[in-house]
Amino acid sequence: MEFRADLKLVLGGGELGADFFRCLLAVDLWGSIKGAAERLGVPYSSVWNKIARGERLLGARLVAASRRGGARLTEEGRRVLRLYLAEAGRRGTVLGLSDFIYAGSHDPVVEEALGGGEAYFVGSMQGLLLVASGLAHFGGVHLGDNWGFVSRYAPHLCLVVGFTREVGVASRRPITRLAELRGLRIVNRPPGAGTRVHIDMLLAEVGVAPWEVPGYWDVAATHEEAARRVAEGSADYTVTVRHAAERHGLYFYKLGVENFDFVCRREACGRVAGFVKSLRLPPGYGEAEGFGEVRCAWG
Repeated sequence: MEFRADLKLVLGGGELGADFFRCLLAVDLWGSIKGAAERLGVPYSSVWNKIARGERLLGARLVAASRRGGARLTEEGRRVLRLYLAEAGRRGTVLGLSDFIYAGSHDPVVEEALGGGEAYFVGSMQGLLLVASGLAHFGGVHLGDNWGFVSRYAPHLCLVVGFTREVGVASRRPITRLAELRGLRIVNRPPGAGTRVHIDMLLAEVGVAPWEVPGYWDVAATHEEAARRVAEGSADYTVTVRHAAERHGLYFYKLGVENFDFVCRREACGRVAGFVKSLRLPPGYGEAEGFGEVRCAWG
């Protein structure tokens, strides 16, 4: 017996459910409609028709021919898939097509290294729950004392030491004092995200109640989206990593440096350690002490 709640994207002309998003994810993972159909165990025409219907409903091209043959997701296709995966992850469900599923906090360097695939950017806490429940293989966390938190609340998991990153206020005009943020419009991050904690602490230091802050309920799913929206002028500032701020030409007021580590299931430790060691860290990042080291509470 199994209970399932289907998550659907509801549009004016119809709905797009899990089967459609499985098709998008399969194309992203295996690089062709034919490969997606074979992996999903359905006819080629079924995948083609589902994608074509989604493109009509959304009014955008979601899949395009790849230069190397096959197919790839367009920028819009990847954006729509990421939104669905994030919402599904927050509701405690995954599509489960990949053998290396990420669920955790968002980081621009990690997202680039993943190169697409089945990744649920749901924040540190929800990511930890998805890994702990066996729905994902690994995920990034920044909870302060990451090892202490994992060893106490999820001792059956392991931790792979990751990197440090600079976190601060990204704004369209220079900030010299935090008090200057009063009255300015913010782009926030989702509940459960570690950066949301930074934002709430920042507002407490400024002495402003959350409900008094313009834009407090306006949420961006990722660091990149938050920085982009500030750069485009829909908000005055956000809290993000230096790398995202500088990529979008924003001023950066450093708040501090935090550790970003990776929790994982025991059987995935070796693969996760290899993934961590392969990361290319830009300015604003650094290797944490013990970079790539695996720590497990039980042997």
